[in-house]
Order: sequence, then C-alpha cells, then structure tokens
Amino acid sequence: MPLQQHKLADRHGVLMNINGNGIFIIGQAGIGKSSFALELLHQGHQLIADDVVEFSQSENTITGSCPEMSAGLLHCRELGLISVPELFSPKAYLPQQSLNYVVELKNSLNNNSTLSPSQTYKIANVSFPLLQLSINSPASLYHRMLSWISMQKSLSDVELNLKQRQQKLMSDAQGD
Repeated sequence: MPLQQHKLADRHGVLMNINGNGIFIIGQAGIGKSSFALELLHQGHQLIADDVVEFSQSENTITGSCPEMSAGLLHCRELGLISVPELFSPKAYLPQQSLNYVVELKNSLNNNSTLSPSQTYKIANVSFPLLQLSINSPASLYHRMLSWISMQKSLSDVELNLKQRQQKLMSDAQGD
C-alpha cells in the first residue's frame, strides 16, 4: 500500500533532478533561477518544476512536483516560454522528485568567517542542506554546486582535518 502523501504549501523556485538529487533553486525574482535551470538542462539534468513547486510529504520525505498548467515548461526572460520535452527530449522533464538540497542564488554574500558554512532550509519541519551562491562570482554556478553536492556526500571532515593539522603544528612548535 503506498504511503499517504500530504500536500504542503507551494514554494517559488525551480526544482531539478541533478544526478539523482532533488535540488530546489531559490532566490529573488529575476536573479537567474530559470536561466540556471536552462544551463542544467544543457548539461543533461532534468526539470521537475519552474516558478512554482508543489511540495507534498509522506513520512520524512518531501517530494516536489509541477502544477499541471506549467508541466514541462521553463520560462526564461530572454527566451520566453520553452517546452523542455520538445527542445531537449521527453526524458528532460520528470513529473516529481524527492528533495535533497536547496541552492539559493544571491547577488552578494555576507562575508562569512567560518571555513565550512553549514546552513539549512526547512520545509514542514524537515531540514535540508542549503548552499548560497553569489551570481557575481567568476566561477561557474554549475561547478560550485556540483562540488558542494559531492562534499555533502563525502564522509571526510575537511575542516576537522585542518584543525587537527594546526594543533599538531602548534604542539610540535612548543616541543622545540
């Protein structure tokens, strides 16, 4: 018997399937969410929803889908309305995807002093790792996001490793 899904509030953003991960892209209107989604589609990833994402919950799984009216459509300000299945392929659009991560596009970021910023975004009391990306960085949004997703899945704690190296160097220096 399938799990009961409960509809949650709709959210503004773009939901993509990137290498099997549900990535919810958020940010202020006109920041470039749909343009980033277009770049991701050209990289072979899949669109779930553009502009409005309908979220539902079963147990601790949050799933996003697209309102029926805009299914398979992507709107870019420069290009207009794009039929994703026609322009890319029918496989470039998925009707739903479970959510794993949230990426927020911003004009600028506050200077954060932590080595590895750890932020979350909540939907229905379920927290998701949040990455904030500046659209004004010369580095690719795509490559920074892919690196971050890989880092989230990595079992190594790079910051802890660095702190242990620092402590060892300090204790070695004191022993001299």
